[in-house]
Amino acid sequence: MAENPALRSNFIKSAMNLMNTYGFDGFDIDWEYPAQRGGTPRDKANLVTVVKEFRKAVGNRYLLSIATGATANFIASSYDVPSLSKYLDFINVMTYDLHGSWDQVTGANAPLIAASGSSVSKCIEAWISNGASPAKLIMGIPVYGRTFTLSNPQVHGMGAPAPQPGLAGPFTVEAGMLGYNEVCLELKTNQWNIVWYDAQKIPYAYKGNQWISYDNQRSVSSKVEYVKQHKLGGAMIWSIDTDDFRGKCGKKYPILTTIKNGL
Repeated sequence: MAENPALRSNFIKSAMNLMNTYGFDGFDIDWEYPAQRGGTPRDKANLVTVVKEFRKAVGNRYLLSIATGATANFIASSYDVPSLSKYLDFINVMTYDLHGSWDQVTGANAPLIAASGSSVSKCIEAWISNGASPAKLIMGIPVYGRTFTLSNPQVHGMGAPAPQPGLAGPFTVEAGMLGYNEVCLELKTNQWNIVWYDAQKIPYAYKGNQWISYDNQRSVSSKVEYVKQHKLGGAMIWSIDTDDFRGKCGKKYPILTTIKNGL
């Protein structure tokens, strides 16, 4: 679609019709990811063309944003940051899934800081150094955790061997991840060991051979402070349906509420 003028035009017209019909404020393009996963290297430029033509069609009547990979490697492969910034209101940086069961060692899903390896702050800094305006950058905050099955339950720190994903939860039903609503219920009803890992401003928990990296209200508050201190455009979550929307662990929507109140 992105390389074909007629298909681009159809896409933009369809999106505009959707926004007009339902009264949306804008449109977010979530392409995962230009020039990757079987795409062509030309897709880096094709995304700019899509965004440019979309902006020309809608003017300033609608907000226009994209959801992006987070790291410097993603930027190099997929995003012409200065060109995109000309046409976008916001860039929603998916600063999560920085570690997971694919690493085969335990690691934080979305560490705010890290002495080595990826972190949320390093990702944001990479976008800024590549030409993004901080005011257009939206920090992604996960409302879910990444889970691992430990090789040895006695070795349960950060970087512990974990060759398999953690067990699937009752709602998300996906090995290697749990929604925050599942995490908080587990921690509330079962005897997990909870650790605040200050080196990365993130909690993790372990019980037997199961290990969870997740965000809680404390870690989210630290991220919100980073957003304010660095004058970013705001924060977004993935995703609202995995917050504690029924209030099973306390008040409803604890993660979303923490972000809203903090900002």
